[in-house]
Amino acid sequence: MATPAQTIDLALTLRLSAQARQKLQERAAASGTDVAGYVSTIVEQNTQKPLSLEEISGPVYRRFLDSGLTDEQLSEELEQAKHEMRAERRGRRAS
Repeated sequence: MATPAQTIDLALTLRLSAQARQKLQERAAASGTDVAGYVSTIVEQNTQKPLSLEEISGPVYRRFLDSGLTDEQLSEELEQAKHEMRAERRGRRAS
């Protein structure tokens, strides 16, 4: 993200529906900023180079590569873990 010393003001006119404007105001408030700051953050994020899977997942991705698992094996393990977690949640709700 750019630092304040690296930013410039760019006046824009956005044409939005009332619903989109309301959502923007809600999301800006939820993030603790005004609409201009929120939209600026979105634009900054969308103009950056997309992060690689390794950058997003960090050490998890590295452990996957080091494990030697295939994509299919990883998928099966994740699916099994998902079912186990759901069963555990159902068990807690039933208690």
